Amino acid sequence: MATPASGIVPPPSAPAPPRAARHLANDRRLRLDDVLKLMVADGLLSSAEADKVAKSRTLRFDHPLELIADQKLQSQKPPNKTMTLEWLVEWLAAKLDVPYLHIDPLKIDLGAVTQTMSNAYAERYRILPVNVDRLTLTVATGEPFVRSFADELEKILKLDVKFVFANPADIRRYLGEFYNLARSMKKASETAKGELSLARNFEQLVELGRHGHLDANDTHVVHIVDWLWQYAFEQRASDIHLEPRAGDACVRFRIDGILHDIEAFPIAVHNAIVSRVKVMARMDIAERRRPQDGRIKTKRGQSEIELRVASIPTAFGEKVVVRILDPSILMADLADLGFAPSERELYEKWITSPSGLILVTGPTGSGKTTTLYATLRYLAGPEVNITTVEEPIEMIDPRFVQVQVQRKIELTFAAALRAMLRQDPDIIMVGEIRDAETAQMAVQSALTGHLVLSTVHTRDAAGAVTRLAELGVERFLLSSVLRGVLAQRLLRRICSHCAVDGHLTPDQVAALGIKVPVERRERLAVRWGEGCVECRHTGLYGRTGVFELLNVARRVRELVKKGEDATEIARAAKVEGMESLRESALRRLAEGVTTYEEVIRVTADMD
Repeated sequence: MATPASGIVPPPSAPAPPRAARHLANDRRLRLDDVLKLMVADGLLSSAEADKVAKSRTLRFDHPLELIADQKLQSQKPPNKTMTLEWLVEWLAAKLDVPYLHIDPLKIDLGAVTQTMSNAYAERYRILPVNVDRLTLTVATGEPFVRSFADELEKILKLDVKFVFANPADIRRYLGEFYNLARSMKKASETAKGELSLARNFEQLVELGRHGHLDANDTHVVHIVDWLWQYAFEQRASDIHLEPRAGDACVRFRIDGILHDIEAFPIAVHNAIVSRVKVMARMDIAERRRPQDGRIKTKRGQSEIELRVASIPTAFGEKVVVRILDPSILMADLADLGFAPSERELYEKWITSPSGLILVTGPTGSGKTTTLYATLRYLAGPEVNITTVEEPIEMIDPRFVQVQVQRKIELTFAAALRAMLRQDPDIIMVGEIRDAETAQMAVQSALTGHLVLSTVHTRDAAGAVTRLAELGVERFLLSSVLRGVLAQRLLRRICSHCAVDGHLTPDQVAALGIKVPVERRERLAVRWGEGCVECRHTGLYGRTGVFELLNVARRVRELVKKGEDATEIARAAKVEGMESLRESALRRLAEGVTTYEEVIRVTADMD
């Protein structure tokens, strides 16, 4: 049960806190002077710095920790980190021996927690419900010793109330966001009452277009969609999935290549959200029986972000996936992709050739487009005519001439390529080689003195050679124009804020299949992330590329000409120094860039 309203004190079993902390425990609300005394006692601040902070009091900050964080001071204790608000909250929680929580919206069931208390009640006591189960309600507060309402809350809810100390700025922010979203959801659901639900089985799928739906311009629906955009941007999501299910619908975000459940919606609200997204993407909202594609331009601060929308009818309704084309990623430089020095040297040798064919291969979401755009920006200049043909155009760049494939008017990859050759291009980028005609045109373009870059979908670099041969390209032509093939994958990086040294167990070493001297096999040094606020306690933050560069030198060229299979070509390339994708990933593990689990996840299908 909750503690008495007079305040909270550390339990008897806990070690006694410092004197300043005991004094703090006697106050109902945190006071600046007492927090500063505790920081000086703990060696975080000098007395002079504490006095300076005390003199900077301002009504602009409602909480003492916010005022201290605003000074952007560095801790006097190693590793001398800047004392951010989140850092101060976590530090003070440890000093006062109270539970600490970093509020992660991805892990909060908004529908459940917002039903436990009204917005007005939460605002009154500056608290935020963050979790509820059959027995306990967990409440986040920025005032660890204010408990006057606890007994009342327990009696009303008939639940034990557990308090956690959290960032007061986050509590204020999410109080508004969570309850506003919950209100919008409730209003949208009420408006949708009486509407027909979507088909419940595949046989009814053809009737989808006849069902009613919420007004896509309804204020509550607009608010929900705007919140989705903002939330996805803040969480660094690359894709938003709106998925109908048998009884409801869910929203999922893909973050660093991994899908996370975000929220569950009533099916009628899902219909309204989908309609709103389709309106924004200039899609036909009345047509729900066939797949559609569209695009949305929006802004985050001063940056323009483009969203690519794709819908498809499923057994329970329309599923929509929104791909977020973040310019900060697509506009990455060649140096930021993750090449090792030797890899970048070889790749630059390929792309600075006056002519030839260079292929980039990998599965969907492996960063192929980012690599090609970085390559074109590296090559761009006033003396170079760069022309691309894409489906669709991922990012507009004024340094290139970009052509959009439009199949309705028979402007295919091959047709666009044929027209491009009359436009005197120096460098041509073909979005993807997926049919025989495009493959033939790409090879012919390379034969006639152009540098051609393109992508294919194959498992590894050597597989790209056999793939083009399967599409009908003559082996002797391919051997003469192919300069190299770059295969790539994306690995999640260890968070730099919480990276620590560790070691692999003998079983893990064996699972990786690497040869290690017996004396080192017991404790092979690696790094991993402990988990922190910055990485949402995953230990991983951001991604980097791992590459396999197949250089078409003399030995490989002869095998391509003879029609050897991908295995023989890969074997010859390794003799000439090619590092496989798995070996590249293992090197990243040894360098402390990624983790054992990431290497296993990404290279599970590789030898």
